[in-house]
Amino acid sequence: MATDNHPHNPLSSSHMRQLLVIFAATLAACLASCTNDKVAYNEFVSLADAKWDKDTLAIFRADITDTTRLYDIYLQVRNDNDYAFANLWLFIDVISPDGHSRRDTIECFLANPDGSWLGGGWGSLYSTRCQYMPAIRFATPGPYTFRLTQGMRKDLLTGIHDIGLIIEGHDDDNM
Repeated sequence: MATDNHPHNPLSSSHMRQLLVIFAATLAACLASCTNDKVAYNEFVSLADAKWDKDTLAIFRADITDTTRLYDIYLQVRNDNDYAFANLWLFIDVISPDGHSRRDTIECFLANPDGSWLGGGWGSLYSTRCQYMPAIRFATPGPYTFRLTQGMRKDLLTGIHDIGLIIEGHDDDNM
């Protein structure tokens, strides 16, 4: 009588389980080593029903530990075709761990003059990265709070799905 679980069968179920465990462990180790050391912070705030009221805050808290490194800070805007403007004005309040604050106003360009969206996208959703602060050094280690509000002349914007804050190590930094 022949059996599929013969001890010398290289494709027996016990061998397959061992190979699967080895493969899974190798895959996990590879994925763990593929993390991007350049990215220090990358978070998004989703806006309910793709609407952003002028009084709605998008709040980000980034814990900065390395004050010797240079960083680039970006904002990422995800919009759809319902967004009626080619740009997005933002007010940004930054509060450092020691309580100092500063307010910035920036303009993110989302569309070309012909109306085509600048960002990459899939379907009707587009994602555009806007540079906020290039090559900066944080003065104090600890949690930094970034509070963003939309600064357009319309109280309720439609078509903005998410707003993100990305902090990356600066390319010219000698790490």
